[in-house]
Amino acid sequence: MAVLYPSDEWCQEWKKAINSSEVIEESGKNWGIDFNGNWIFEVTPGGGLEKTTYLYLEVKAGKCTDARPIEDPSEVEAGFFCTGPYESFKSVVKGEKDFIEGVVKSSFKLKGDMTKIMLNVRFMKEVANSLSTFESEFLSE
Repeated sequence: MAVLYPSDEWCQEWKKAINSSEVIEESGKNWGIDFNGNWIFEVTPGGGLEKTTYLYLEVKAGKCTDARPIEDPSEVEAGFFCTGPYESFKSVVKGEKDFIEGVVKSSFKLKGDMTKIMLNVRFMKEVANSLSTFESEFLSE
């Protein structure tokens, strides 16, 4: 059954997808160790999304411990903050666009330690790829 992106149910499916991947567990074994590896994704309106939405992802040592929508970024502590339009995030969730390429080509604005990203590219790619391993439905479709 498809789950609506973005929603709490969708975040829970993403958490399951991350935690069921041996590749993510192995490639992310050093992620979040001695640094804050948590993420906030700021999804800006468009394509049916009427207001800015924030999604929080907590990952450490290759396991996701929390994934959920949040009302305000100040609710949580995150080492990485990624902003982009709904349509761009939707393309990544569908598996049509590569997240890292989206960062490089400025579809997304990323704040955080880029050295950590570069040292963990395989992990980042696998976490992004996990987005399209379960069925999602989208606003205005």
